[in-house]
Amino acid sequence: MAIFYGVFAIGALTSFASYLYIDGAASQTKRQVLDQLEKTQWFWFLNLLIFILCLVFIVRPIINRLTEQLQELTKKSHRLAEGKSISLEYDRQSNNEVGQLTDSFYEMAESISSQHAELSRQNRELEQKQDDLTGKQSKLEQSLTATRSNELYLKDRNELIETLASKESLFDFSSVISTIVRLTKTEFGALLFIKNNEITSVVPKEMTDEQQESLKTESLLLKRVMVSKESAQSTKQVTDDRLLGYPYYMHEAVIPIMDPAKDELIACLYLARFDEAFTEHDIIELASFAKQIAISRMRMTLYEQMDYERAETAQLLNSVREAILYVKHEEQVILGNRALFEIFQSLQIEEETDMTTFLEVNPETMFEQMDQREAFGTYFEEVLAGQIPTDMFSLSIDDGTYFIQVYAEEIVHEGQPIGTILVFRDVTPETEVDRMKSELVSTVSHELRTPLSSIYGFTELMLKRDLGPDRSKRYLQTIHDESKRLTDLVSDFLNVQRMESGKQSYEKEVFNLLDVVKEQIQFHQATTEQHTLQLDADQGQTFLVEADRNSMRQLLGNLLNNAVKYSPDGGEIIIGLLEHDANIELSVRDFGVGIPVSSTPHLFSKFYRVDNSDSRKIGGTGLGLSICKEIVREHDGTIEVESVLGDGALFKVMLPNATKK
Repeated sequence: MAIFYGVFAIGALTSFASYLYIDGAASQTKRQVLDQLEKTQWFWFLNLLIFILCLVFIVRPIINRLTEQLQELTKKSHRLAEGKSISLEYDRQSNNEVGQLTDSFYEMAESISSQHAELSRQNRELEQKQDDLTGKQSKLEQSLTATRSNELYLKDRNELIETLASKESLFDFSSVISTIVRLTKTEFGALLFIKNNEITSVVPKEMTDEQQESLKTESLLLKRVMVSKESAQSTKQVTDDRLLGYPYYMHEAVIPIMDPAKDELIACLYLARFDEAFTEHDIIELASFAKQIAISRMRMTLYEQMDYERAETAQLLNSVREAILYVKHEEQVILGNRALFEIFQSLQIEEETDMTTFLEVNPETMFEQMDQREAFGTYFEEVLAGQIPTDMFSLSIDDGTYFIQVYAEEIVHEGQPIGTILVFRDVTPETEVDRMKSELVSTVSHELRTPLSSIYGFTELMLKRDLGPDRSKRYLQTIHDESKRLTDLVSDFLNVQRMESGKQSYEKEVFNLLDVVKEQIQFHQATTEQHTLQLDADQGQTFLVEADRNSMRQLLGNLLNNAVKYSPDGGEIIIGLLEHDANIELSVRDFGVGIPVSSTPHLFSKFYRVDNSDSRKIGGTGLGLSICKEIVREHDGTIEVESVLGDGALFKVMLPNATKK
């Protein structure tokens, strides 16, 4: 470039000198001017030639070299921009701008190369760390997969244990075999229950009926296990390589399930798969499953036995006529049998309950029916506190409708008290009997004393005094009537005794009941003047019955006696006969004092007498209607009463019609 600049300066100076030279020749002659111009042209031509030579031999190489350097820098800058490596070796030939630019570029390239090398090193380190992390992640994923697999295994195992612990597994073992098949990764399996060395039932999983039947009848492996009572496995080829290109095998395992209490075979666990044979670890695990099934089966058998005994006990207690209340202290549960619910109507029985179910009781509801609720509440508090009362507690319910006696018994198990039983004895019949006996003694004493007093008094008068014929006859008539009254009273007692003992005999014959009715009306009309006995019947009709004639007389006689006695003011008494399709209706209607509604259910009981101010004035033993009921019952009939207090009573007797038999 210095040469180029020197040539350029010489040319410029030469041109300037030529200009001055021409300018100074302005005053010279034309010839001189022409000579000078000719010399100047050669001089300019020489300058042009020198300039061209400088361009060709000096400037052009310099420009080519600069262009090559710039192109090389451009290529290397592109490679650097693309992140590629470049050669940092170069020849420095000048200190000009291009050289400085080249130096700067290579310095920058060296810096970038160093940074790139550092980045490469860091990338390699990052890649190494990433590879390490990938390896660790892979291991973690493997561990996670294994953990999840173990978790699923444990979940299935826990599910199996829970299933075996559930009482429902006694009746449905399908979930058990399903869980075992899933745990052992087998294709199918079955639980075969055995009794007396015979297969009684099969619980399959993914097995057809044909496979089940083949397993029961043709499996030598199963038969071997049933004989040896030891686990066994086998492998058999199910297809060859001509079908699938390779042989295919089925691996089977049979595990015996033994009753630990009796050491006898109760079931077998059968499993099969195709992928791989059962290992020793698999057999050990299956044996543990078999033990769990055996324990579950034994526990369920005990539970079934306990449930049966519980149901049997409940049925026994529900069949007992005595009402029972069972207090379980630890559970704080109060149960009762059906007899208790029958006595205490306030306790509700659900419709779906049966005889094998204990019924839960709310004591507060029971107390509402008790007439002595406060006293019994204190008694019951002692029972709840575990203090067993030794005395019997007597109470009545529903305002004296029922009479109950309660006693308590402690229930002890293995020396420890577990509950208390309260027994409610319904002593209403006994109480009624005692009441009736008391009334009977009072009534009989009164009924016997009155005629005996009359007989004793009139006989004493006749013995101690001298009476006239008319007066003596009147006294004798009174003695006769009172004697008859005593005879009838004794006859009633004897009749009741014969009927209760079953010694009463009946001589049945077919006769017209109208004749007996007319006879009794005539007899009883003669004994009373205050009453009018009327027959309400079609006297041209026959009312045939097959009955004991004397019993019919006694039946109608007792009804007429009651109608007369309970119509103390006299009045009309209507005796009716009416033929129905299959029955003959005999009725007695009076218009006396009537019967209270509360007394109607007890009217035909022995020794029962209506308790009101009017009836207390009327004598009687309370046996007449009881005898009537017994006579009607022995003749396959019915007797009922309709009454309005203060408006008399209507007794209806239905006897079989002899013409319809």
